[in-house]
Amino acid sequence: MNKKTITVIGILAIAAITAGYMYLGGLNKIDYSVENISDYNLVGEHFQGNGDDTKIEEAFIRARGYVEDGTLNGVLTLVHYNDTTLVDKEIKLFIGIALNKGTANLPDGYQRLTIPAKRAMRATIEAHNVVMPSPETIEDNLIEKAAEYGFKLQDFTIEQYISEQQLIIDMPAK
Repeated sequence: MNKKTITVIGILAIAAITAGYMYLGGLNKIDYSVENISDYNLVGEHFQGNGDDTKIEEAFIRARGYVEDGTLNGVLTLVHYNDTTLVDKEIKLFIGIALNKGTANLPDGYQRLTIPAKRAMRATIEAHNVVMPSPETIEDNLIEKAAEYGFKLQDFTIEQYISEQQLIIDMPAK
């Protein structure tokens, strides 16, 4: 190949990557807001262990299935605890569903979790997860924005997976 062909291929490749990034929402602005809320009523399962454990994905897929098939009416939700007592590469999660309305019937292995809250700092992200900023970046921004409003946040995040393209991350106020 000659130099001109390589240059054209390079330009086309860069244009395709840029177009894909934009299509997936890589340039979308993250919306930060203060929300008045009324407790989080969740059902799901606890996990504590290595962040690479396949049990996390299995629990996530199981919860998503309960939402998709109508077994539970709510939003796929993950609570990520920033527990300083955990060893290296260990994480602590609650993987389940934020209920839209109460339910008496829980799937086997599921537990209830109520997180009392009146106010939360919220990040709303409309982009594919491939191009989303890191959770640490979002959490740092939430803490910074909350300080501007004069309140402190709990040391965990509540991630609500609204759709493939929309994620809401809340940090409840103390």
